[in-house]
Amino acid sequence: MPDLPLANIRVLDLSRVFAMPYAGAYMADLGAEVIKVDSCQAQFMDTTRTLNGPYPGNDPGENYWDRAGTFQTLNRGKRSVTLDLRSDAALEILKQLVSVSDIVLENFTPRVMRRFGLDYANLKAVKPDLIMVSNTGYGHGGPWTDFGAMATALEPTHGAGAFMGYLDTGPDRSANDGGSSGSVPNKMGNSYTDFLASWTAQMAVMACLIHRVRTGQGMWIDLAMYQVGVSFLGEGLLDYAFNGRATRRLGNRHQSMSPHGCYPCLGDDQWVALAVRGDTEWQAFCQALGQPDMAGDTRFSKPLKRWRNQDALDAVISRWTETRTSYQVMETLQAAGVPAGPVLNALQLLADTHWRERGYFETVDHPPETGLGRQEYVSRGWRLSGADVKIRSGAPQLGDSNEYVLERLLGLDEGEVQGLADSGIIGSHPIGGSPAGAVPLQRQAELGWIVDYDPDWPGG
Repeated sequence: MPDLPLANIRVLDLSRVFAMPYAGAYMADLGAEVIKVDSCQAQFMDTTRTLNGPYPGNDPGENYWDRAGTFQTLNRGKRSVTLDLRSDAALEILKQLVSVSDIVLENFTPRVMRRFGLDYANLKAVKPDLIMVSNTGYGHGGPWTDFGAMATALEPTHGAGAFMGYLDTGPDRSANDGGSSGSVPNKMGNSYTDFLASWTAQMAVMACLIHRVRTGQGMWIDLAMYQVGVSFLGEGLLDYAFNGRATRRLGNRHQSMSPHGCYPCLGDDQWVALAVRGDTEWQAFCQALGQPDMAGDTRFSKPLKRWRNQDALDAVISRWTETRTSYQVMETLQAAGVPAGPVLNALQLLADTHWRERGYFETVDHPPETGLGRQEYVSRGWRLSGADVKIRSGAPQLGDSNEYVLERLLGLDEGEVQGLADSGIIGSHPIGGSPAGAVPLQRQAELGWIVDYDPDWPGG
């Protein structure tokens, strides 16, 4: 695939779970050969292979380790080699593999890589122009350097929780109590910091590749997810640094725009988001609602007045939006020049005509033995005009490239490879462990794990 941006680049992916595996998946989309270092020892396997699902038809199947949807998304387009790194032979093989690779991705705590002799200093001795990403919670250095971390627990440490949450109600049950900062911080979503770290790593790797072309030198990327999280806080952090002023939690509102928020629409749990940025849009907004006189209402005629009377204004808007679908509201307001968009759930995302016409969901045919058939995957938020960047295959089956890596890339003979298999260092099936259990969807809804499910959905 010489026309792709990362053609002839080999990436060795030692990482697990989300942030760096997803970075590797993007590199595979861009044409890199990405080799995931797996383990056939069940206790050391990537948990997204064995625990996370979701599974087609809610059925893990006999080969559950090759069927999990999360693993498929995060590791699409890669190869798999299994190595039990407790073995000196496996460590030596890994170093040989580094010597014929361009990029290494890893997300262990610093002490783990040092213990295995796989830290940057040691790997640079093997591959002088190596580009290596070490993704940790708190970076290499500092008092928290050896702390373990997950994105789900990192948000509080980089301050995001202090900015997320709904408004407390005032004495009159109004949500616009200017003296309240909100009592309970909230998380942003599902491991949001993982996405930030993944995108940051991709950018840093691209910069290092350019640097290597110019200088012939590699680079070590010490990526601390804690710092990546702080870097997007922006004005809230600056406001306190400059003014000693703590930003309050605003829910769906805005510190100056009004109206601004999410409003109920026709249907079960259907919503639309909208924002009015100034008086010109306010006039257009009132016209779109069929209430032009509201523009001159003394409660709403000026931006500050609207902001101070948001509860009353929200009630008026909600009475209008709840008689229309979210798409109808969006189309009406967009036609008037007012920013608005439906709050889409998973079903609406998959069915939305705009996403479909953009080709955002890409189709992959999986090997018959996985039982996955043809599935759609989320692609990327960008396109390239001069390259056919796309998802080229599903995630690798466990150990599917053992022979390719060990024999073709490293030159081991069949006897040596068989010896590794006999000793359990490599393999294509989990050693130990047990199949993942499947909780019925109705029970998952009762437990609050999912909101709902569609028993007639084509994928089961």
